[in-house]
Amino acid sequence: MSQETAPYPEPSISDRWYAALCYAGFLVLVPILVVRPRSTFLAAHCRQGFSLLFAEIVGGLLLWVLESTFNLVPVLGVLLNLILHLAYWLLFVAISAVGFVKALSGERFEVAGLEDLANRVPIEAQDQRRTM
Repeated sequence: MSQETAPYPEPSISDRWYAALCYAGFLVLVPILVVRPRSTFLAAHCRQGFSLLFAEIVGGLLLWVLESTFNLVPVLGVLLNLILHLAYWLLFVAISAVGFVKALSGERFEVAGLEDLANRVPIEAQDQRRTM
């Protein structure tokens, strides 16, 4: 827990871009699977991006079930589906855009309600810097 609240050193440009990539849907898998060693900054954004992807998938499945149910009502169901799809899309695009910008600026970003899930994702930092 103290690792989560401790400030991390200034992230490198490549760490910032990889961290920004964490908020681009399934592209979160690129920094998780490819980048070694991973800084504390990048690991925090990988955990947050992965939990956001999980929330998007669960939300999409819930939306799909609601869509199937609302389609039973002819006109009102279509309007409800339209509103729900728009709200779902705007919510996750807005959160992803804020996370992308925060990551590029080198700041920490936590989505309210996803902190507990993000802390459970087993992505750890290896703070040895690459030498090239």
